[in-house]
Amino acid sequence: MKIKSIYVENFRGYKQRFFEFKDKMNLIVGNNASGKTSLLEALYFCMCGKSFKSRDIDAINFDSFYFKLEMLAEVGDTEYNVFCYVDKALDKRIMINDKKIKKLSELISTFKFVFFEPDATELIKHQPKLRRRFLDMEVTKLYPYMTKVYSEYHRALLSRNAFLKSYDKKDIIDVYDMQISQLGFLIFQKRQEVINKLSIEAQKIFSLVFENKSMLELKYMPSIIASNDKEYYKEIKKNIDKDLSFGYTTKGVHRDDFEILIDKKPAINFASEGQIKLAAISVVLATSLLYPEPVLILDDVFSELDSFKRKNLVKFISQYQSFVTSAEDLSVLEREGILEFGSANLIFLERSM
Repeated sequence: MKIKSIYVENFRGYKQRFFEFKDKMNLIVGNNASGKTSLLEALYFCMCGKSFKSRDIDAINFDSFYFKLEMLAEVGDTEYNVFCYVDKALDKRIMINDKKIKKLSELISTFKFVFFEPDATELIKHQPKLRRRFLDMEVTKLYPYMTKVYSEYHRALLSRNAFLKSYDKKDIIDVYDMQISQLGFLIFQKRQEVINKLSIEAQKIFSLVFENKSMLELKYMPSIIASNDKEYYKEIKKNIDKDLSFGYTTKGVHRDDFEILIDKKPAINFASEGQIKLAAISVVLATSLLYPEPVLILDDVFSELDSFKRKNLVKFISQYQSFVTSAEDLSVLEREGILEFGSANLIFLERSM
């Protein structure tokens, strides 16, 4: 996959701006508040159909009624023109080659990308919800049909929880138990598969790119362990009394988590801040090895890395088309020999956009 260009109108601080890109590294340089992250957000929106920062309407320029994005990309031999429109009246339109899409999964199944943001260490430090979101995004990128599975699971879960709060029709709640068991077991299987792949690839990056001698691994932590949906159903049923007392479903894939370990110990408890940063980068970049020719969108990935690790990181990402932001002075990056400026596409941004 390659992104050739993007037109941005009334998006965040941008009024009107057109960008063309190279097939390798596109280095986006500028001071704080110059629009570096906003440009990455626009690319992300075109490939995912939503923002990674906030609600859609929050991305509209403060003195405008709408924003518009147009991205031109190639996947294999096929060219795609993606058009996105959002306005304050909550009208939202996304089109691929002049055809309106019905589901965001149409974007996710077409465009494969890797996204890193400075808060990626939150994958290790904070709540399971963030880790589940990260994992489920990778599952749906590998298996687009899983988008529907997740949607159906959450509908069944909401219905089951509603009945738990007013438990008067046992036969009806059993219908949702069966749905949750069938859908939940499928999600459990796909998550476990993706975690196993990510664990292998993250260790490669951790050891080869960052030359870290420690062992990095990912461990899936399901709330229900089952070998088929019937066993999953039995476990759901075992918890019915507890679920009734709490008024919600206490076990299932919506309660699962995964753990990042360094040398068999939880990174959150035993790793240094430096190791946590390297582990987080390794886990995110490991997703690039799951897909053919993904695009890398990396926000401030160089910060807090020494010159040696930056050089190795650049060697790794040079395999792909990448969009990398940096607030550092170009002379620093050039002096460290991090970038080959002859092949990199330098995009300079100033505060006025």
